[in-house]
Amino acid sequence: MPQPSVIVQAPASTSNCGPGFDTLSIALSLYNFVRVTLRDDAQVCCVGELSDGTQAMVEAAARAFVATAGVAVCGFDYEIWGDVPQARGLGSSSTVRGGIVAGLNALNGNPLDREALIRLTTQLDNAPDNACAVFAGGFCIARTEPSTFAYREHVRFGLPETLEFVAVSPAYEVLTADSRRVLPDSIPFNDVVRSANSLAFLVGVLVSGEFSRLKDAVNDYIHQPYRNLLNPFSQESIQAGCHAGALTGWLSGSGSTVVCLTDAANALRVGEAMQQVYQGNGVSSRVYRLTTDNTGLTVS
Repeated sequence: MPQPSVIVQAPASTSNCGPGFDTLSIALSLYNFVRVTLRDDAQVCCVGELSDGTQAMVEAAARAFVATAGVAVCGFDYEIWGDVPQARGLGSSSTVRGGIVAGLNALNGNPLDREALIRLTTQLDNAPDNACAVFAGGFCIARTEPSTFAYREHVRFGLPETLEFVAVSPAYEVLTADSRRVLPDSIPFNDVVRSANSLAFLVGVLVSGEFSRLKDAVNDYIHQPYRNLLNPFSQESIQAGCHAGALTGWLSGSGSTVVCLTDAANALRVGEAMQQVYQGNGVSSRVYRLTTDNTGLTVS
């Protein structure tokens, strides 16, 4: 008799959005899929090709779910596929961790609600912004505890399909752990003020829908300047995209992907200009033309 099985569809996300470090995220129309099938024993087994570190990630997610949900330990087979590139700043690890805990949750009668699943995924992935976008979709603002930085809650808004995200992923990975190590212990006061000003304005524009006011409005002095060494040509690519007609752009997550916001009329031109920067420096890349996923993670 076939064992119970579910398929989870989880969207990619672009996080930070410039000055919104560990706070802002937008779910994108690029997806990973996770199939979870229960077993009669306690083994956790991958079906198909297994990438480095995935088994440990999945097992850790399963242990955390069992402990949080208070359910019996169960074995399962899992299969992961999709188009979200690994270690490129598009939330790939959140799609996998979120997919596993959401799949196990469904197969165990949904003991955890969405907020609990976001909190659990944040604990596993150390990324409250990506976790919110994966589960809730749309444009998310994550709130964390001031003392512990633990996830607390989020606010979510939908964004229209007329706003396009041109994402360019160069052919090199940037690991989140490495990108956090290059950040300073302290930041000059004026840099914090400038970033806070840009953050508040960015949120206001995205919520109001006055997207034309994004032009030259997104500036970050908290993390992007320090991550430039790990993301060569990223700023040049963003600048090229804006020169070609994009409203603004940022380093997606910790990189290596860069994202520019534009409309359908300019999207092709923006992508070509952004990619040309990498091509001219001998770096291959892939261009994605995306919109906001306003649905978030689904289980079927």
